[in-house]
Amino acid sequence: MASNIAVVVLLVCTFMALALQAMAADAYYDNGGGGDGVTMQMFEEWMAKFGKTYPCHGEKERRFAVFRDNVRFIRSYRPEATYDSAVRINQFADLTNGEFVATYTGVKPPLPATHPHPHPEEAPRAVDPIWMPCCIDWRFKGAVTGVKDQGACGSSWAFAAVAAIEGLMKIRTGQLTPLSEQELVDCVDGGGDRDGCGGGHTDAAFQFVADKGGITAESEYRYEGYQGRCRVDDMLFNHAARVGGYRAVPPGDERQLATAVARQPVTAYVDASGPAFQFYGSGVFPGPCGAAARAPKPNHAVTLVGYCQDGASGKKYWIAKNSWGKTWGQQGYILLEKDVASPHGTCGLAVSPFYPTV
Repeated sequence: MASNIAVVVLLVCTFMALALQAMAADAYYDNGGGGDGVTMQMFEEWMAKFGKTYPCHGEKERRFAVFRDNVRFIRSYRPEATYDSAVRINQFADLTNGEFVATYTGVKPPLPATHPHPHPEEAPRAVDPIWMPCCIDWRFKGAVTGVKDQGACGSSWAFAAVAAIEGLMKIRTGQLTPLSEQELVDCVDGGGDRDGCGGGHTDAAFQFVADKGGITAESEYRYEGYQGRCRVDDMLFNHAARVGGYRAVPPGDERQLATAVARQPVTAYVDASGPAFQFYGSGVFPGPCGAAARAPKPNHAVTLVGYCQDGASGKKYWIAKNSWGKTWGQQGYILLEKDVASPHGTCGLAVSPFYPTV
């Protein structure tokens, strides 16, 4: 009997100790873990919203600390007075900036001149200045598929290339068909290796599609988010789209870039390494894109699907489709300032634009 009472007392004491420990932890987090008002409850609500789980309590605490730092950055963000860009919490809030860049970008350094497919550089076909639209948005012309999500794979180059081909096919044939990013991730030689989740080049993707005679529909070769075995040679896939090659817009020329975008969606490389880009939420984004003390170093690919001008601020902007899902940015898009003084363009978007040809 005495032993049973002892067991009960031990259990009660253990329960009380755990309860006190939990209360102390809650009090700590309710005070922001340091007086900044960022609570564990806020973090857990964010976890629920984005379906996040962690393997152990220690990892959860570590991610909460990262989350808190990111919230501090978002609260402190102040764009220049003439800009309306805003940052906000999104699915990347538990990642350090370094982790984010390493996992969710995906453009390799430029291909060497000895690569078998040096890109042909030429000005886009001239556009009559009278015809040249002051605004164009290929989404409203039905030439842009829904925003996709590359996941934890550095395959932005494949998503950008596919979006450009999808748009070109709609313009030329009247049919908008979602195409396979996974085929490019699995099969494109990125200049000496085949690691589609380790980055790539949109020009190499266009050349691959031209050489193979086409690209498969997404419904037949679905995205998996990791590097797999190239299956185009041993399966009878139907080509849903074909391209004849590609062209490069002359670097640093936003006027020529606008001429190209007025005719079709165009891929562009951007420097997405800064926290302001990581947490972009809305408005015309002027930067900073990476380290403020250096020129942009593009590490991510997007597709320019239009351009326009903000009526309130007068700022001109590019409409860029991203591949981080609809919970990032403006439903998956970012508005990048257009016609800036830097020859690189905002975030380096004018350095290496490419577009497919038929």
